Amino acid sequence: MNGFSTITQKGQVAIPKAIRNHFRLKASDKIHFSVRGNTIIAKPIHSIDDMYGIIKTKKVLSKKEIKKAIRQAVVTKYANRS
Repeated sequence: MNGFSTITQKGQVAIPKAIRNHFRLKASDKIHFSVRGNTIIAKPIHSIDDMYGIIKTKKVLSKKEIKKAIRQAVVTKYANRS
């Protein structure tokens, strides 16, 4: 499947309808762009799992730090529900 588009003055590109339909893309969906050599790669992001590894960081968390961060996030999320 192929398609063509033009970059606007604002740097926007319309994804051809056939490609949007194939990937079930709709307004406000997220797309991750990356570059490999001279190729631009656009990957649809449908879930948080699809985003794993996209953000690069030099900091490595220990299992203890990860569990603490998760615990804090859960407490924060559910503390405001009462």
